Amino acid sequence: MLSSRKHYANVKAAYFVDKDFDISIKETSLSRIYETPCYSVENFYTSVQCFSEILRSEFKLTESDENFQRCISLYTKLQEDFHNAVELLNAWIACQRDQSSELNISGLSVLRFVNIDLDQITVKYTIDDLYERFTNVPIIPQQKLDIKISELQSNIRQKSFRGKFEIEFLFYFLQKLMKEANEGNYPYFTRKVKVVLSLSKRTIISDLSQYADTSTCLYSYLESFQVAC
Repeated sequence: MLSSRKHYANVKAAYFVDKDFDISIKETSLSRIYETPCYSVENFYTSVQCFSEILRSEFKLTESDENFQRCISLYTKLQEDFHNAVELLNAWIACQRDQSSELNISGLSVLRFVNIDLDQITVKYTIDDLYERFTNVPIIPQQKLDIKISELQSNIRQKSFRGKFEIEFLFYFLQKLMKEANEGNYPYFTRKVKVVLSLSKRTIISDLSQYADTSTCLYSYLESFQVAC
């Protein structure tokens, strides 16, 4: 719309879109639009690197601290368990999107499908539950589901799984971890660690923005745009 209007002919504009956008930018004639290399912007917040930055800044822990290592090990393990738990869900949603199904998952919480605790991740759904909850969507053959699961597994799941589910996991994990830290509860912590970080699901993107990953392709995009300007 902007490029077709003479009024905006001299405007220098940069555009950003999530990879899960309905139309892939690579499949259009549009140019100079940045597309995230992961599912969506939320995935930039859920890497071990980002979590490590949160520990350093908000928990005031250093890498040499035993509690830092305990937290990293716990996050890595629980995130792996979480991915195992929601793998079928992510594959099923991806298959429905491939078929342009009328699947409304906006605002849907991942807690409808799993319980997130520091000691374990518990699955609360089956494939039949998905069809009962989302009516009027096509049945996905098991073979297609298996192929989609393999596609997702061929990438880093933290990057290829639905970002809103990923950041929800981070939110609930941090909420529970902060409580254990402030109380100094073993085996998560060997002493009390005061954490005053205030989080909400609605503002977590802005609350933690300074710790999010910045991909090299974003640097390249911004640098090329600066040259163009």
